[in-house]
Amino acid sequence: MINRRTALTGLAGALALPAIRTASAQAAWPTARPIRMIVPFPPGGSTDVLSRVIGERLSAALGQTVVIENRPGSAGNVGVNAIARADADGYTIGVSTIGPLSAHVELYRSLPFNPRTDFTYLADIYEIPNIFVVNPQNPVKTVQEFIAWAKEKGAGKVSYGTPGIGTTAHLSTEFFSRKVGIELLHVPYRTGAVAVQDLIAGRIDMMFDNLPTIIGQIQGKTIKPIAVSTARRWPDLPDLPTMIESGIAGFDVTSWSGMLAPKGIPDAIAQRLTAELVKIGEDPAFVKRFQDMGAISTMKGPDVLKARVESEIPRWAEVVRAAGAKVD
Repeated sequence: MINRRTALTGLAGALALPAIRTASAQAAWPTARPIRMIVPFPPGGSTDVLSRVIGERLSAALGQTVVIENRPGSAGNVGVNAIARADADGYTIGVSTIGPLSAHVELYRSLPFNPRTDFTYLADIYEIPNIFVVNPQNPVKTVQEFIAWAKEKGAGKVSYGTPGIGTTAHLSTEFFSRKVGIELLHVPYRTGAVAVQDLIAGRIDMMFDNLPTIIGQIQGKTIKPIAVSTARRWPDLPDLPTMIESGIAGFDVTSWSGMLAPKGIPDAIAQRLTAELVKIGEDPAFVKRFQDMGAISTMKGPDVLKARVESEIPRWAEVVRAAGAKVD
C-alpha cells in the first residue's frame, strides 16, 4: 500500500524531471554533444585532409569531439549550403573554399546561399598554391613550351582535368587558356585525386591542382610540375617558377578557405571558436605540418576572412566573364 509520504516523494520526483531535462539540454557549450564540421568535398582531397588536421586540434582545444561530415556536390555549394541551413547552436561549423565564397557568385546563375549574409565568419584558415602539372612523358618543360605544343596539337586536342566546374583548377585553366589564346578540352572529375590518376596514366594532358593533393606525386616524379600559380615561388619547390615568371602577366591564383558557422550563433560561442582557431594557427608545429602538406596556415579572425571575400568576389567575377563560363 502506498502511503501519503511515498506518494508525495514520488510526485516531487516527477515534478523535478522536466527541470533536470531542461538543465541537461542547456548544458554549457560544447558539453552536450560532438561538434559537426561540414567539409564540402569528398574524402581524400586537399580540403578534407587539411580540415581533419584542424578538427583534431579543435577537438583537443575544446575538450569535445569534432566529427568531420563530408557533403560534396556542385563544387562545394551543397556542403556550404548545409552549413547555412544548420541550427545556429554552435554544434555545426564548416569549411568553405574560394569557390562558394567568391567565384560562384558570378559563375552560378543562382546560389542557394549568400556568402555575404548567410554565415557567421569564424576565421580565415589556409591558403594553397595550385601547380601546373603535365604527364611526365610530355616533352614540354616550361609554360611557353606547353603553349607552343598545345597550339601545334590544335583546338580542343589537349585535355585538362579538374575536380569539377567552378573549382579554382577549372577557372584557373580557363583563364590561362583565354589569356594565351589556346582552346583546351575540359574533363571534370568527382575529385582531384581521380583526375591525377588519369594524368599519370596519360588519359589527360595537364591540370592545375592544389599542392596538397599532388605533393606526393611531384616528389615521386609521377607527374611533372611546370609552374606555380601564386605570385611568389613555393618555399618547398624553390626551383619551380611562377606563372608570372613564365610569361603569363597578372596570373596570381591562390586557393583559400575559411571556417564558417550558420548565421546567428551566440556571440560567445563564435568568439570562443575564433580564439581557439587563431591559437591553433600560432603553434609553430601546426604551421610546419601544414607547410609539409603543401598549405600555408593563415588562421586569422573573421574580419580578415570578410575582407578576403569582399575583395575576391569582384576579382573572380572578372575572371568568370573573361572565361565565358556560366553554370545554371
